[in-house]
Amino acid sequence: MKKTILASLAMIIGLIISAQEKTPAELTDQQILELIEKHKPLKGGPIPSDIKDRLGATHMDGQYCFTREPYIIEGAKKMEELGYGVLKLWFAKAEGNAGGYRYNSDWKLTKSMTLKELAQHPYYKSVFDMPFSVFALNINEGFGDASAEDQTGTLSRIENEFCELTRYLLSEYKDRDVTFILEMWEGDWTMRGGTQPDARWKEAGVPADAPVRVKNMIDWVTYRQRGVDRARAEAGNTNCKVYHAVEVNKVFDGLEGIPSVTTSVLPHVKIDMVSWSSYDGRSPDGIKMFRGIDHIRRFLEPSDYMNGQRVVFIGEIGLPENVNDQTRETVREFWDLMMAVYLAQDVPYIIHWELFCNEPKECPRTQERNKTAEELRGFWLIRPDGSKSWAQEYFEEIIAMSK
Repeated sequence: MKKTILASLAMIIGLIISAQEKTPAELTDQQILELIEKHKPLKGGPIPSDIKDRLGATHMDGQYCFTREPYIIEGAKKMEELGYGVLKLWFAKAEGNAGGYRYNSDWKLTKSMTLKELAQHPYYKSVFDMPFSVFALNINEGFGDASAEDQTGTLSRIENEFCELTRYLLSEYKDRDVTFILEMWEGDWTMRGGTQPDARWKEAGVPADAPVRVKNMIDWVTYRQRGVDRARAEAGNTNCKVYHAVEVNKVFDGLEGIPSVTTSVLPHVKIDMVSWSSYDGRSPDGIKMFRGIDHIRRFLEPSDYMNGQRVVFIGEIGLPENVNDQTRETVREFWDLMMAVYLAQDVPYIIHWELFCNEPKECPRTQERNKTAEELRGFWLIRPDGSKSWAQEYFEEIIAMSK
């Protein structure tokens, strides 16, 4: 019996090594399917011992709360309680309250604040002092919906603010082994000016101002990266790390000749990492997700700081549990497939959308009252009644299996 087990293990290892020795373009669909199957955690696939520090969730604009604490702090405490190492937050200037964190909060924000001043805000400071290993911060400052407008007047300010923020984080948290990733919300939508019908270029057609939008995105990303690079070059000894990432979300549009951040922007900038909001990579067998990661890597030009590493992580992926007749089993099958792809590709971070569900089925999206589970689509780890979602049960199981 022991010899049979050892022989099976040797065969599995041989298959994985044989497939991984080939370049992504050389892998057949069948080889990819075999890799995915061997990495399914619920079927005995290898689970990294540090999986809890690679898993996390976004906390932003949830439609319910449980305490009287400021909402951003309440969610961060819940994430810490659940045992995740990665926390993704929105990091945006505003007037008054921060969008997405209004419950029980009095932010007193001003649009004239700098990004460094925002990081020093008592609410963010309280969260950053919590023992997470990674904070991913969505920052769309200086671009927003003005993606076809002249940006030349703002680029230097963006560079300086990213430099100042990075310098502050590297200094303030120099004694901690903590990582901050300064990224953005879904760069393809950002470049297209939103999610409205005319931004869906595959269906609506590519607009005449697309070249301007692409150029503006290249400039914006370049100046953000410059700011981070400058601060890191100036930093002394520090255990803290700060990276800059671009988030892509329409990866496969580029394969059809449609301008995308992956194919039209990444080859023209040097950046630390790419985050993928990866809904366009979903398929029943996982092959599309696997090839999407390889596709992004091929276009990524890593910054000098990364020493040639082409780092792609999953900045957003989720499955609404409260629609389309989902069951506990279908949710578990979905996540085991996705995790198998990500583990086979050695993705460093996997960020679930999201902690508390932000998407109502029909009622307006506000934070004026708590929504019930029946009103929401089910992008959650914790439901409005406080119970754990099927996704949360799955993640708890694989974290326990890694110990």
